[in-house]
Amino acid sequence: MTVRSSRYQIVRRVVSGVILVGFLAWAAWYVYSNAESFLPIADVSWLDIVILTAAFLAIMACNGMLILIVSQAFQVQLLVKEWLSLSFAASFANYFLPFKGGAGMRALYMSRVHRLPLAEFVSTLSIMYLMNVIANGLLAVIGMLLIAANDGPVNFSLLTFFALVTSAGILLMVIDININSDSQKFLLRQLFRFLAAWHRVRRNRLLVCKLWALTAVMAAVTVWQCFAAFEAASVSLSWYGATIYAACKNLATLISLTPGSLGIVELVSIYLGGQLGYGTADALLVQGLIRAVAVGVLSLAGPVALLYLRRRLQFT
Repeated sequence: MTVRSSRYQIVRRVVSGVILVGFLAWAAWYVYSNAESFLPIADVSWLDIVILTAAFLAIMACNGMLILIVSQAFQVQLLVKEWLSLSFAASFANYFLPFKGGAGMRALYMSRVHRLPLAEFVSTLSIMYLMNVIANGLLAVIGMLLIAANDGPVNFSLLTFFALVTSAGILLMVIDININSDSQKFLLRQLFRFLAAWHRVRRNRLLVCKLWALTAVMAAVTVWQCFAAFEAASVSLSWYGATIYAACKNLATLISLTPGSLGIVELVSIYLGGQLGYGTADALLVQGLIRAVAVGVLSLAGPVALLYLRRRLQFT
């Protein structure tokens, strides 16, 4: 590890710690000072929990199938148990470890078991992340346009931001760009690797169609999850609002400075409240419900998935 890399890791840990401790301290104070605003938690039914659990399991299955399909572009065939276990184990690590610990675990497994080079693994992650950004940016734009069509308020700054992000992502995927793979610039090298991987993937049109279809299904399930969470918390939010909320939540989870992007997603949720018409307590309550279900499922399924992957590693 170079001195620059070491300093970078130290800075990330400090930033992560500051965000995590600061948010938890503020959230504890806020909940204590506004306890009456969190009383609707007692009205959450078992049916609400079942619905939220079903939505989370569907998201995990979609994520696993994305891993399966994008791996096929690099001639890696995964068993059903493998892609399901990779999805749950990676999410478990992401929730309980900082800096997307699940990515490192997946990289080790794919390298040891399937001999997938690290550069190609990074390419699979890049493809999934960029498709996530495009899909959710487009989802946010659609949600805002639907609100505008129904005479609702629209934040034009946010609309412009998501339109630009979506357009940039689409251009990056569509246009052929030649970049020197021997560049000394780290970001340029990573961009070259992604572009090379994407051009390799997009030659298989059936595979690309599968990836986009699955990404769309996953986005739709996330909208359902968020709408169900608002309903469970007795907070009024339209399907259009849930579409914007889900898109922003998904994008916020990509900022992996804290375990499960804790604090980051909540701050984005609170900010959106000013645009969508709900309060700070509502934002914390809804996101708390989503996290509680995720942690509960991952606490049960995560260790089982990790055990299965560990055994596969031992016998490889």
